[in-house]
Amino acid sequence: MPAQPEVERRRRARIPHRTRIVLSGVDSDGFNFAEETETVTVSKHGLSVRTSYNLPVGQELSVRTKEKNRVAQFQVVWAGKPGTSGDGRIGLEWVEPQRFWGIQFPADDWEKD
Repeated sequence: MPAQPEVERRRRARIPHRTRIVLSGVDSDGFNFAEETETVTVSKHGLSVRTSYNLPVGQELSVRTKEKNRVAQFQVVWAGKPGTSGDGRIGLEWVEPQRFWGIQFPADDWEKD
């Protein structure tokens, strides 16, 4: 019998939310950078974002919103592999969670049957 694919389980649902941000930190080559980009999705625990930089899992980064000039620290928890649909995207998780996006998230069980 073939192995069943592993189902990805998230702690909270992600919602599409495009916000212009400045992503800054140190890339995998040790160079400081600041990149204007935008979020792809957000959740109560973090976000996914497009980036042109190679950023290793575990790297701490700063995110500043362009519209409201809010700043928070995040850590890279996922990096898309080249040649896949995730290429050029990373997943970030809060270092210290806070209200940041100014949006209302769905109830925690909104995806349950």
